[in-house]
Amino acid sequence: MSTVGDIRARFEAAMQLNENATTIEGILLAPLEKKLGKGRVNSKSGNKDMRFDLGGEEKTTIKSIQGALNSVGIQNANITTVAPGDYANGGNSGKFYTYIVTISTDISLGKLNLKSGDTFKIVDNNPPKGSIKSKELTPTSLRIPEDYDLTANTLRSSVHSAINTKYGKSNVFLKTFLTELYEVVFEHTPKIHFDSPLTIASFSENISFSENIKYGESVKESIAALGAPDLNTIGKDFGEILGAALMLNMVKTQKGITFPSGNNPLVDFFIDGYGISSKYKSGAAPTLSNIIKNLDSNNFTQTSEIQLYNLFKIVENNNVIDGYVKGADFMNLPSAIKLKELTGIKDLNADVLEKFAQNGIAGLGEEEFFYKYVKPLVESAGRGSSTFNSVSWDKLKSNKKYVGLLSYPLSLQLIDKLNGRLGDGELYINTLRVIVSKLEVKQLYMDINLKTDTVEFYLKGFGDESAKLTFEAPNVSAPNPGNGKLGFKMK
Repeated sequence: MSTVGDIRARFEAAMQLNENATTIEGILLAPLEKKLGKGRVNSKSGNKDMRFDLGGEEKTTIKSIQGALNSVGIQNANITTVAPGDYANGGNSGKFYTYIVTISTDISLGKLNLKSGDTFKIVDNNPPKGSIKSKELTPTSLRIPEDYDLTANTLRSSVHSAINTKYGKSNVFLKTFLTELYEVVFEHTPKIHFDSPLTIASFSENISFSENIKYGESVKESIAALGAPDLNTIGKDFGEILGAALMLNMVKTQKGITFPSGNNPLVDFFIDGYGISSKYKSGAAPTLSNIIKNLDSNNFTQTSEIQLYNLFKIVENNNVIDGYVKGADFMNLPSAIKLKELTGIKDLNADVLEKFAQNGIAGLGEEEFFYKYVKPLVESAGRGSSTFNSVSWDKLKSNKKYVGLLSYPLSLQLIDKLNGRLGDGELYINTLRVIVSKLEVKQLYMDINLKTDTVEFYLKGFGDESAKLTFEAPNVSAPNPGNGKLGFKMK
């Protein structure tokens, strides 16, 4: 069992790491780091405190601080919690909780003499992780006016009011951070300006600009404190609002920007009626069913355009699995031909294939069914699990669905066909570029670069020559063949 002398000896040894320190915070930092992890002394605005990353949960943080104090011999102290922004009661941060430690009895630890009533402060430099729900920060959830023209100033006023209403009392950290982040974009002076949205449209083939916005220490501190899930949610949802603020800085408008009501699958906001789709990082692949709703079949005359348009219609009019299966059949792919040959099924669809797979496995067993039907199909498609043990049988059994054994190879070969891996070169990619270039929508990408401390934006049109398009089967696999409809990504 450790004695008081032992504790003091350890404390004095730790203090030697910072023997020149003259303040309570400077002397205590090193020994407390042994328990609380890496910290620092903060002295901004003349209010000293020690800052540690303690996780953001009040009860757990108090317990951690008490344990750390006990370890250095401070066993009689009261800890008071002060909310972010409560400076009147001794808070030292507008974003994070401050914990005021008040000494209850005189104690001498090395050269540090603490008297009853002496205080020092510890700030938990972390908000709670995973606290922001998906879609919580979209324009709709924040109640930003919809179907209403907003100028730079009216948008700013609406955003400030919305943030304050939603988080002013419940989450001061988030209120402060979102407001500061918005102001970084609002006050930024862009390098490029456009006289009107029509000017952007006239550059639809080659425009590609990037705006890197440097943020200050306060925003940097908040971003460092956020966990990846919360930062991604902010980027995806609040990014729509930041993107609108940026465009109002860059484009001279007649009316401003408008957030559409309802669910518009392609457009997040309009600028003088011109559609902008907001993306965070690489963004999700637009589904072809969303694209097709905004296209006029009369605009397509070339054989490849008509073929691709008809494929899009198949994807739109069927469930996810049937979109791939019937799409592969429509494109006359070797895997679809092989599947018909193996099963004797002329009209390929998910329900019939599921029944065939379940009956086949029940009659033959998993391994014999695999080698009789799945392996030849995989060899025809050129992709998929070609050995019995590489199949995720446990997941298939758990899902009680086996159609993916037969549909997944077709999905992969359809993507390969469209991306030119079966000898068609850039035919379908270029055709896709022609088709989607008829959509008057630009993609505005945003990213938060932690290495350079910048918020990055760049704009591309679907038809831009510099834009790299690829077809995708998002998150589709044999155990989960219906996870995502055929779509494409633009880089």
